[in-house]
Amino acid sequence: MIKLLKKIDIEFYLILFLLSGMFKNLLFSIYGNNIKIPLTIIFGILLILMIYIKDIYNLKRLKEEYKSFIFLLLFFVWSLFSISYSSSENYVWYKLLGLGTNFLAFFGVLIMKEISLKRFTKYFSYFTYFFSLIFFVINPNSISKNFIFHEYFNEIYIQGWYLVLGQFLIVNMLLIFSFSEKKKIIYNLLISFNIICLLGGRFPIVLALIVFFIISIYLIQKKYLTKKLLMQFFKSLTIIILINSVLNLSSKTYRSLLLRSVYRFEVLSSSFNDVNFLNDQENYQESLNQENNSFNKRLEYLLFSKTKIFENKSSLILGYGLGSFSNEYDQTDRRLYPHNIIVEIVFELGLIGLLLALAFLISNSSSYKDFFTNLALLAALTLLINSMKSSSIVDLRLLFALLAISIFHFNKLTLQN
Repeated sequence: MIKLLKKIDIEFYLILFLLSGMFKNLLFSIYGNNIKIPLTIIFGILLILMIYIKDIYNLKRLKEEYKSFIFLLLFFVWSLFSISYSSSENYVWYKLLGLGTNFLAFFGVLIMKEISLKRFTKYFSYFTYFFSLIFFVINPNSISKNFIFHEYFNEIYIQGWYLVLGQFLIVNMLLIFSFSEKKKIIYNLLISFNIICLLGGRFPIVLALIVFFIISIYLIQKKYLTKKLLMQFFKSLTIIILINSVLNLSSKTYRSLLLRSVYRFEVLSSSFNDVNFLNDQENYQESLNQENNSFNKRLEYLLFSKTKIFENKSSLILGYGLGSFSNEYDQTDRRLYPHNIIVEIVFELGLIGLLLALAFLISNSSSYKDFFTNLALLAALTLLINSMKSSSIVDLRLLFALLAISIFHFNKLTLQN
């Protein structure tokens, strides 16, 4: 058994750990939330065990590279200290565990002797496409509310996947440039963007377009955009368009996904009068109201956070303590956050927490010099940008792993194209 496990790439175990939350949500949707299997902890332990069994660890790096992560450790220590004045009694421990898994992702990558970005991307792409397929088949956010697989899946546990998968696919759009085959890069780029559009996340679509634009400008500037490459791109694009056309004609689920993407942008407008193209206006309007409420709720969180942060000197400097946002907001002890990682840090850990986080990023500025060729860093940046409007600090295992790859392994990573 051990021999079989040793044959599997360490990047596979790393991806299992980083995406463990997706597996957990899928289990909940099938068996309900009564199933108590701590997948993140199990996969985290498995990752560390395989690093040890494969003998691919380098503990000397902890001493040699301490300047790169000392502020990250101090951030964790400060988070621990903030528990002493946090108003949360229960959720704070779950949040502390979540922070711990972020640091496990970072230090797990740090102690590895080497890591293949190409293999990492391969497994990451496979699992991202796999979860996207499940999302599309179940279609948990259907406008018509006609969940054809409701008997087998409780769609509520994966309804938020459209945002998470949107983030992952943007990361994939950048990491795939670690492949050497241009054809494979182009197809993966187009497929990732296609799926992002069907998922319907507004911010992921906008960010994906920006990433597409930046990639194009970089290729033009470096004179990589040859006639042959353009021909391959348009050939691949034509095939993707044809496949989408066939799906649009033959699949009701596909049309539902496409329709949802359209109305999610309409919700940002004050005019919802032209809905004649829809068969079910009542469900459409109900969905619009839900989307509008979500947008308004996030705005409410931000305004509330601003008021509470500047309430006094102590709240500004020290914050209200780890995991305290829900207690301060509505006197409940549960998972709740302001959907902006900077606001979340300042609210719970004060300016001290924010300065420690910034010091960690600044202390590794030397790894930012080759910005446009450090694919892991670019991918981490997109996740950081996304965390300004979504995600909690405990949901950033992938971000921490990519930061570690960009800081400690970039010089060993060979970009073949």
